[in-house]
Amino acid sequence: MRNFINKKPLWVLVAMDKQDKTVIMAGVIILIISLIGIIYHEKTYVASEEIGKTSFRVTWDEYFDEIVERGEVGRDGWQNSYPIEIGGNAVISSIEVRLTWEDNLDFHGFILPWNWTDKMELGVEIPEMQFSQSASGYEGIEIKASGNAPYDFMMEAKNETEVIKKVKEMVMNETTCKISISITPKPIFFDRGNEFTLHISYKYYMPSIERTK
Repeated sequence: MRNFINKKPLWVLVAMDKQDKTVIMAGVIILIISLIGIIYHEKTYVASEEIGKTSFRVTWDEYFDEIVERGEVGRDGWQNSYPIEIGGNAVISSIEVRLTWEDNLDFHGFILPWNWTDKMELGVEIPEMQFSQSASGYEGIEIKASGNAPYDFMMEAKNETEVIKKVKEMVMNETTCKISISITPKPIFFDRGNEFTLHISYKYYMPSIERTK
């Protein structure tokens, strides 16, 4: 009799299984609804963050300019510094220095068969571009320093101020070009040096900002 009382009827066990399944199914449904709500909330948040943003295109226009200096160099040498200041959001990408001269005492082919042409040496230092180089020769000398050219890009931003902030990360609108010139004249006591012409040409870029939508 005791064992019969402790045992549950089969229909009770079946009923309990159905209740468990119902609870489990309800839990799954609630979980799915919760996940859908979270995903929808995230999409709504991202969409609200993007509201008010505009697409901008930034391109760079190329320009050239030049500094010309004429002078005279003797046995003591010659040196000078040339500041290049463009201002704005300019990017100086390259600087080329060219030195030309005429020998004030040209004995080449005159009575003597050998050439006693003066030898000139040009030194260029540009600290902002971490550049330092020298070269020598008997005619013209050229030295070129190359930096980083800016690149075009697209950007999503709330206003143009944000775009300009990005542009300013590339700006290099001023630098100093330090020039030194020396001469090895002919082995003649009255050869004191030469007149020369110095060309400092530089390339730079200026940004153009355009709204695309």
